[in-house]
Amino acid sequence: MAKWSHDKNKAALFKTRSDVFACVGDLAGVRVMTYTEHDRDLVYNLVKENFATPAGKTDFDTERKEESARIQRDKSNFYRATHMQVCLRPEHLTDGYLNLKGSHCEIQITSMLAHVWNEIEHDMRYKGDSRALSDDEVLMLDSLGLMTKSGDHIISSLINANARRVEAQRQQEILSKGRIKDVRALSDALEKHFGATVWGKSPSYRLNADALWDTVEALKLTQPKDLFQVLSPSLLQNTVKQTIPAFSRYLKRTDQIRPKLAAESCDLFLIALLEGSHATIAGLAKTNRGPAKRHLFFAKAFVDFRSSQEA
Repeated sequence: MAKWSHDKNKAALFKTRSDVFACVGDLAGVRVMTYTEHDRDLVYNLVKENFATPAGKTDFDTERKEESARIQRDKSNFYRATHMQVCLRPEHLTDGYLNLKGSHCEIQITSMLAHVWNEIEHDMRYKGDSRALSDDEVLMLDSLGLMTKSGDHIISSLINANARRVEAQRQQEILSKGRIKDVRALSDALEKHFGATVWGKSPSYRLNADALWDTVEALKLTQPKDLFQVLSPSLLQNTVKQTIPAFSRYLKRTDQIRPKLAAESCDLFLIALLEGSHATIAGLAKTNRGPAKRHLFFAKAFVDFRSSQEA
């Protein structure tokens, strides 16, 4: 404000105390720093979900600073941030927050590396006298700005490379050790082996996986090579095209609608396994575990289903 008071055009904006609050959007401000530039949009969406746009402004007065004409004209300005104006939603203006009605706050979202340049440049050039900076200072600010941009790309690449390596190690551990050890490993093995679609179906490899896992364990098919030898392409094609539609009609006709058979889940593989093993699964002892009941129900229903076809 002291600096602006010496600028004739800006000083003219402030005739009363209320003009300060109307014109200066960052008297109250929050800076959110993210690991990567990609996370900026994620935070932006979270802010929109949790706050309201102040009166007189549109869409939170959002501005991606690096896209503004002023910064694009200045090749030495590496400021990168998303600025938003927010206020509390009406439902949050309760009890001790009633005095905040109409008050607004600026939220600045930037990456951690961009924040470093922002702060240094803010203190040296924006708050100070930029004309007093030496050529070396200007050069080093420019170099730091370029380093933060490349650094953001390196951080994103590093995070992605680390995620790929960890996942590859986990997948390799599953396959190298042979045995599928748990329901999560089963889902991962199925997805890796079959991909996104199975004969026109896009199964969720997590949905109803518990019941399938109990069946796989009961049939001693925990070795991937054994499991996928049984779950052959021809068996799955027949399951999708013929068995599931016919079995679904039988369940509906006999009023056995709960639990509901979901063809685009692990039920697809469960029904495929029941094709040759329904009697074995139906003969298993009942347990009190919720997911286990599902495969026993379908196994017993499948026994009756095949009997009805033979009658």
